[in-house]
Amino acid sequence: MKIRVWITLVITVLLVCLSSYGFCSGTDQLKRKDFPVLLMYHDIKEAEINGFDVSVKDFSQQMDWLAANNYKTLSMHEFVECLTQNTPFPKKSVLITFDDGYDGITRYAVPELRKRGMNATFFIIKDRIGTKLTDYSYLTEQQIKELSKDPLFSIQAHTLTHADLTKISAEQLQDEVAGSKKFFTELTGTQCETIAFPYGFYNKSVLNAVEKADYKASFAVSDLGLYDHEAKFSIPRIYMGSIMGKNNMKLFKRSVLNYKNIPKEAFVERFGPLQ
Repeated sequence: MKIRVWITLVITVLLVCLSSYGFCSGTDQLKRKDFPVLLMYHDIKEAEINGFDVSVKDFSQQMDWLAANNYKTLSMHEFVECLTQNTPFPKKSVLITFDDGYDGITRYAVPELRKRGMNATFFIIKDRIGTKLTDYSYLTEQQIKELSKDPLFSIQAHTLTHADLTKISAEQLQDEVAGSKKFFTELTGTQCETIAFPYGFYNKSVLNAVEKADYKASFAVSDLGLYDHEAKFSIPRIYMGSIMGKNNMKLFKRSVLNYKNIPKEAFVERFGPLQ
């Protein structure tokens, strides 16, 4: 009888301890505060042109600060493993992500990341691959394949055309979501398990489509709510633009240190001119 009571007591203590740790389980108990710090970059340039650019100098300093403060950069595989296997995120961990697939990734970001042995995930737009805009070029298929072979990096979906998923038909929505998953899985030969929403926008229909396509997680920018879905399908990320390098990285440091307590209003897109 005493042994049974002792075992019950031990199990109770363990459950209390584990529930306070912040597990990344795929259940409706998951809260925003349970996720590690999530950063969202776009392009890295020698000198910023747009507000969503980050200079090589600023990016290097930001990575140095993370390393100096003992942050562990997670691979997307590690992130998804936490979600699916109910294992805790490492303390002081961060998921570094890039949206769209600009060639500043290979020119500047990748060398800085490799230098420090840091992981990153690249969310790519299928129809922009190998194309160019004024002042911006996109990665080629060959560059994407090469990145996917490096264990530090992961290639994931950012839809087929970068359409606002909240404003298209149900058929188009499913094509953008499921079609991009299929494309990037076949292109890289590795499993595409996550997706980032164009413009960071989503609604209940978008989350339904993502879950139907069997994604393990999906990423936004704004924190628009759960729409009756698990938190892992609408994870907000800190928008990394030129403003993050100002004033000795004051906003960057504050955002990283306080990610779990950032108000919803702070999760916003920062397009437009330099700030």
